[in-house]
Amino acid sequence: MIDKVRKTIEEYLMIKEGESVLCCLSGGADSVALLLCLSRLGYDIRAMHINHCLRGEESDRDERFCRELCNRLGIDLTVERVDVKGFCARSGCSTEEGARKLRYEAFERSDCDRIATAHTLSDSFETALFNLARGTAVKGLCGIPPLRGRIIRPLIGCTRAEIEEFLSEQGQDFVTDSTNLTDDYSRNRIRHAVVPALKSINPEAEQAFARTARSLHMDDFCLGKEAEDLLEKARTPNGWSTDILGSARWSVMSRAVVMILKEHGVSYDNARINEMCTLARGGVGRICLSGELYAFASGGELRIAVPDPEEEREVAVTGDCEFELCGKRISVVITDKSQLENKIHRMFTYIALDYDKIKGEILVRTRRSGDSIRLQERGCTKTLKKLFNEKIPLEKRASVLLLCDREGVLAVEGIGAAERAAVTDDTRKFLMFCIGKNIP
Repeated sequence: MIDKVRKTIEEYLMIKEGESVLCCLSGGADSVALLLCLSRLGYDIRAMHINHCLRGEESDRDERFCRELCNRLGIDLTVERVDVKGFCARSGCSTEEGARKLRYEAFERSDCDRIATAHTLSDSFETALFNLARGTAVKGLCGIPPLRGRIIRPLIGCTRAEIEEFLSEQGQDFVTDSTNLTDDYSRNRIRHAVVPALKSINPEAEQAFARTARSLHMDDFCLGKEAEDLLEKARTPNGWSTDILGSARWSVMSRAVVMILKEHGVSYDNARINEMCTLARGGVGRICLSGELYAFASGGELRIAVPDPEEEREVAVTGDCEFELCGKRISVVITDKSQLENKIHRMFTYIALDYDKIKGEILVRTRRSGDSIRLQERGCTKTLKKLFNEKIPLEKRASVLLLCDREGVLAVEGIGAAERAAVTDDTRKFLMFCIGKNIP
C-alpha cells in the first residue's frame, strides 16, 4: 500500500521536494495508516489531533492514543480541544457540520506547506452515493477530490479494506469511533447497507467508481475551463454581458454562474443556479442572493450589488441651498446669466432649467409610482419606469433624484430636464440642479 500512496502523491504532484506536511490524525484506521505511510516515505511530517470533546472518555482515549503513537514514532504532535457544542449553539449548524468547520479551521492555522487528510477511495465512493441520493451535478459524482488548495489526500486511491489489511500486516492498532458503528447518520447507512449491496453485484465496485470518477473529473474540468473563458469574454466594467452569458450552453453557463456566486461568497444550490441562469437569459429582473445582496439584470448586464434603499425621500427647496440626500451632495443654485459660469464651474454634474417656468413649491425627491416626464427634443411623454429601464441600472433606480414642482417632474438625475422648463435664448433666470459625488 505504501507504493500505491507514493504513486498517488506523484501523480497529483501533492508534495514538492522540501515541503512540510501536516498529518491530520484522529487515531482511526485511515489516519494512522496515513501517518505510517508518510513517515515511511520520508516526508517532513508533523501531526495534529483535534479533540471535539463530544464522546466523553472515548474522546480522551483517542487523544491519549495519538500522543502515545506520535511519541513512539518521534513525530511532533499538536493537540487542540474545540467546543463543538458551544459553537453549534451559537451558529445554528449541525454537530457534524460544526465539528468539521472547527477541525479545518485548526488545520488551516498550521504553518506546514501541505495538509494531509486521510480520506480514502471508500470515503469518496460513499460521498458520491450520498450526493447522488440528494441530487448533484457532475462535480458531486466525482466524490472527494485528491487535492484542494494545500489540502492533499494521499489515501484517495486506497480502499478501507486495503488500509485495515495494511495495519494488520504492520501489527499496528487504532481506535474506533463508536458513532461510526451506528446508523444515526446518512453516511453510515450508505456505508453499512448501500455499499455492501453494490459490492454484492460487483466486488470491485469501489475501483469501478474510481474509473468513472476520473472520467467525470476530466469532463468537468473541460467544462469548467469553458466557463472561465465565457466569464472573461462576458465581463463588463460593472458585471457580465447577459447577451454573452445567456447565449452559452446551459452546462457552461451554469458553471459560470457558480463561479460568479463563489466570487461574491454566496451559497448556492441547484434551484439558485437555475434562477441565475434564467435571469441571465431573460436579461431583466433581480434575485435576492443573501441579506442585502442581489443579482440584477438590466441594460444588457448581470450585476451583483447591494441595492439602494427603496424608501421615498424628499427635501423642499427654498432659494440657494446645499444638502445631502441618498448619499449624494445636492446643490440648488438660482442665478442670472451673468453669474452662471462662476456659480457652476466647481459642480460635478448639473441640469439647467428656466427658473421662471417653474410652478409652485420645488422639491428634490426620489421616484413615485406614475411619475413621468416630457424631455427636451423627445416629442413625447414617458413614464420614469420606461426611462429607467432604458438608462438606469436596476439596483440604482431607488436613489435616482428628481427635481419637481407642483405640476410634476422637472428634471431627472442622469437623464435630463423637462421640455416645459427648458432653457432657451430668452431665459433670464436659471435654476441649476447640481448633484455631487456619492458621500463615502
